[in-house]
Amino acid sequence: MTDRTTAVAVPLLVSICMMATLQAQTVENTGPNANVSRELSGTLRLQTKSDKRYRGVEEWRLFVHPDGSRTIMLSKDFVAVNALQIMTAHVDPDFRPVDVHASYWVADGYRGSIRVSLDGDALRAVSEGPAGSSENVLEVPHEISVVTHGESMNGWYLWQGDRGPDGFHEATYFNLNPAPDSQTPVAGRLHPAEFQYLGTEIVTVPAGTFQTERYLLNAIEIWIASEDRILVKQTIVDEDKEYVLTRLERIEAED
Repeated sequence: MTDRTTAVAVPLLVSICMMATLQAQTVENTGPNANVSRELSGTLRLQTKSDKRYRGVEEWRLFVHPDGSRTIMLSKDFVAVNALQIMTAHVDPDFRPVDVHASYWVADGYRGSIRVSLDGDALRAVSEGPAGSSENVLEVPHEISVVTHGESMNGWYLWQGDRGPDGFHEATYFNLNPAPDSQTPVAGRLHPAEFQYLGTEIVTVPAGTFQTERYLLNAIEIWIASEDRILVKQTIVDEDKEYVLTRLERIEAED
């Protein structure tokens, strides 16, 4: 064996031995995943209010972690306008966003993606796509939300802070609303918003009957259920559009 061959072979053998030692020391987990306290999944149907005509579907999966934070993954197949959205968001126990990623397809193809992360009160948004890339850093209020237009995810931002005694709440959100073409990068802007708590209501949808809290945000009515703020129903008051929950499943951990 030449000196060069020996020099290459010795580190390789050391690496293999270290890997074998680590594998021998690692005990494979055979119980539930320690990162998941509970897991749910659901389906929202997008339809017209007037005649319940099918317009699209949203599928989502939610993980609640031991520290109280949550991660949601969802896809929104908006058939009626040839649009597709795929998103992942991680929020802290108070539903403040930590890390959000969204990808968009529109009628003329891939629109691009954007990642929004928060470090304290600094929001960093990085977008990539056919039209190029861009980066933006903003100082934002502590009570901030990222709105992606995946409906299940959007409901979370209503709970930043406490609402006033009159039921109204002032909010700020970073709105991702890509134009329906692929000529400009995906971007977001800060918007003020005001929503109103309208009380509790029992709502029946295809997924079942739920005790909900009802809110009004501009011209959008929203019905939310459970500690995880599951979107049960949403209607746009001045448009012929609604979202209804058709499936809700609690995924039990495997032993």
